[in-house]
Amino acid sequence: MTPNQLYLLFSLRDKTHCLHINQALELRLLEGTEWLSKGKPTDKALLLMSKIEGKKAKTGLSDTFTDKVKEYLEIFPKIKLPTGKPARSNYTEVCDNFHWFFRTYDYTWDIILEATENYVQEYQKNNWMYMRTSKYFIRKQNSDKTWSSDLAEYCEMAKNGVDNDVDKFTDRVV
Repeated sequence: MTPNQLYLLFSLRDKTHCLHINQALELRLLEGTEWLSKGKPTDKALLLMSKIEGKKAKTGLSDTFTDKVKEYLEIFPKIKLPTGKPARSNYTEVCDNFHWFFRTYDYTWDIILEATENYVQEYQKNNWMYMRTSKYFIRKQNSDKTWSSDLAEYCEMAKNGVDNDVDKFTDRVV
């Protein structure tokens, strides 16, 4: 991405006019890329811009991001886990964790949703024992102050086609 294209993305987001660049040409070059879709900056572009600005990208996120976060939360059951915490965490906290996740990892929403479904199905078999809440599944701080992501591990398994179905045989043979 060129500086002019980045400048154009900022102007589209802020609804301002670009001076000193050929806006039509830059739009044509950006349209259909991972940075611009249907005349609007993509989630990836918005996260890049927020990184450049050095602040969280809470506002101005596309409807796709909002819809996908809601879809992610819907995968988790509407129950309290054996730990006493609700399986579905607060929407805002989940969004914050996804901002971190997308800055750290490069997975698509399709992989994320598939990995999440695999995770929830796996723990449903064990009556939700030791299952993480929806926000801690994305990002959890370890005791040594580092961050880890079970979601990233499950995304890698989904991406590589790893079968996580442990209980293949349920009939007892004697």
